[in-house]
Amino acid sequence: MKKFTKPLIVMLCIMLVCGSLLAILSNLLYVSEDERIERAINKIYQGENVSLESTVEVSEVDMSDLLDFGEIKACYLISNGDYLVLSKGKKGYSNGTVSTYVAISSDVNVKKVVEDSYTAQTLMSKLSGIYENYIGFSSQTPKEDIDEVIVSGATYSSNAVSNSVYVAIKFVERVGGNI
Repeated sequence: MKKFTKPLIVMLCIMLVCGSLLAILSNLLYVSEDERIERAINKIYQGENVSLESTVEVSEVDMSDLLDFGEIKACYLISNGDYLVLSKGKKGYSNGTVSTYVAISSDVNVKKVVEDSYTAQTLMSKLSGIYENYIGFSSQTPKEDIDEVIVSGATYSSNAVSNSVYVAIKFVERVGGNI
């Protein structure tokens, strides 16, 4: 019985210490949704004096015909009149997704695209320069032109990014530009 007691006590002590550290670090490293949005705004509008004006209600816009391409996670109206759309593009590598923040002007022109996150994707480092290629695309840009923005070797991941940008453009177009 003694030979099982000592390892059990050691294991319980390790679990207690690790659990305590996890709880402490979880609180210290927590990023609220507001802080995450502010970080995205700062990343996109580097140095510009802009702020979050309001949140656009995503559920009020019918995007059901675009569910094969992606979905809108959130949309924010920025103080300069731009829309900041968090969209998730589908049909990536291994049916994975890529989420991007897309800054779109009120006249529905893409101003900037920044990667937010991805799932089940490989070779994402190859996509570092792809985001600038979407700048200037608008509601008048055919889907085929958006799909042509690809990176050799990361074609499926590029496809997910293109779908993310496409659904963001369509969302702002359906919102009607200025609110």
